Amino acid sequence: MNNIKIIIAFIAGGIIGVVGGGFVGYTIGGSNTAIDRAEGATVVEVQEERRPVRPEPPVDAAAVEAAGDPEEAPDVVPEPAPVEVTEEYVISPNMESEIMWVGYKTILGQRISMEGGFANFNGTLVVVNDDPNESYVEVIVDMNTIFSQNSILTGVLRGNAFFDVEEHSTARFASTKIEPADEEGRYLVTGNFTLRGETKGIQFPATIERRGDDVFAQAEFTIDRQLWDIGYDMYEGAQILPEVVVSFAILAESEN
Repeated sequence: MNNIKIIIAFIAGGIIGVVGGGFVGYTIGGSNTAIDRAEGATVVEVQEERRPVRPEPPVDAAAVEAAGDPEEAPDVVPEPAPVEVTEEYVISPNMESEIMWVGYKTILGQRISMEGGFANFNGTLVVVNDDPNESYVEVIVDMNTIFSQNSILTGVLRGNAFFDVEEHSTARFASTKIEPADEEGRYLVTGNFTLRGETKGIQFPATIERRGDDVFAQAEFTIDRQLWDIGYDMYEGAQILPEVVVSFAILAESEN
């Protein structure tokens, strides 16, 4: 009986899509279950974005003495500040990097998935003193490059009701804190996420590891699209779930 309901839901979605040319029936649909395993991102206050302060160059004691009266030169020259070790990495599309999403609708009580991603993004990862608490990451996504399983759906997502890419051509995430969560390479990442011109603070789990000269990070979590005023609750007879699964795998390549 349950299988019959699923078949009817898929057929109904296809018919509505053909007749209405719209969001519900862009394809027969899928059954991606990422929403069942992904942790929800925690919403936090928007925080000040920190950037590491590069130290002043060390004081040259001989130069100080030569520049003035040696008798007036200080007996003790302050120790120079510790040298900051900064490693910079480039984030861009490559064979091991992707930013993806999964949305969901329900027809006749059956959940159907909608999948896609973003073809173009760029950013920077800066590791300071090999300490995640001092390090930061910034990623900018080209919203014009959103894609999905069907061109009709992609067009709807680019429109005013969803991402409104004409007015808001980029999305941005900038970390404010990266802290170890355990000894297995998992971290808790906090930062500001700007989408459709609205900035919210979020916190989500991620795995981060060094791979040779590069750094690899990946995560999968849900966000509530309604916090950014994106999309509909109902469309063409289908309920659109507010939860969207965001996932990424990024190989940040060394600039050093």
